[in-house]
Amino acid sequence: MGFLTRAAVLAAAAAAAATVAVAGDEPDVHARAFHASGAAAGDIKGTFDKFSAALGDDNGSGPPAHDGRRSINWDADGVPFDMPGDFFNTAVPRGAVFHAKDGEFRVSNPPPVQHIDDNRFTSLNKKLAVQLKPFSAPRLFTPLRDNVVDVRFEVPGKRGSKATTAGFGAVLLDVDQKHVTSLAYYDVHGKQLAKVAAPAKAGGLSFVGVIFDRPVVARVRMVLGNAKVTDHDDGHRDVVVADDFVYGEPLRA
Repeated sequence: MGFLTRAAVLAAAAAAAATVAVAGDEPDVHARAFHASGAAAGDIKGTFDKFSAALGDDNGSGPPAHDGRRSINWDADGVPFDMPGDFFNTAVPRGAVFHAKDGEFRVSNPPPVQHIDDNRFTSLNKKLAVQLKPFSAPRLFTPLRDNVVDVRFEVPGKRGSKATTAGFGAVLLDVDQKHVTSLAYYDVHGKQLAKVAAPAKAGGLSFVGVIFDRPVVARVRMVLGNAKVTDHDDGHRDVVVADDFVYGEPLRA
């Protein structure tokens, strides 16, 4: 991306974002938060694209890079229904490792070769599927036994090699309640740098993400609603699942 083009992208991204106060031991670090919500994927795509472009070019599953971004949309046939937490830095080298209670995750809509009948988590919660509208169809992501996911960053393809990133954003589905679903960002010392809530849109899609002016984020904690995927989604319990993730290139910490 040329300098003038890059500058234009950053200017557009800044116009779409809001400044975030950064805590911890990084008083000279600045950050901007991006939020969007809507009834259809197109309602959040503009903000998602600006966030992505502000991080740089997509490095896919390539070797470690000095800049740019990585993304996960879950849709490849090779992603297993019962995905291991380190799948996206072992089988697919994208520098993201997931942690949750009992280390169990599910990725919906597995291909026929996996011999599992599931459509937007109907195998886990039959009533949930009608409330979930994918951003990039068809596959979605959730922890199985809790509603909290930690995303830790590693050098892509280098399992166990700790890394930091300059930003992380996520598409979240069926966020019913305000100020419940959130992303919290932590540095290498475990100190919280920032926390942002996802905008609510019952039966719709929400996007939330933060970009820092340098790679200071070692971990992101995602709180997805207040109930796990197998719970009944009602006025008190809010079941939220995830679609696309996008984040800055993980650089060796």
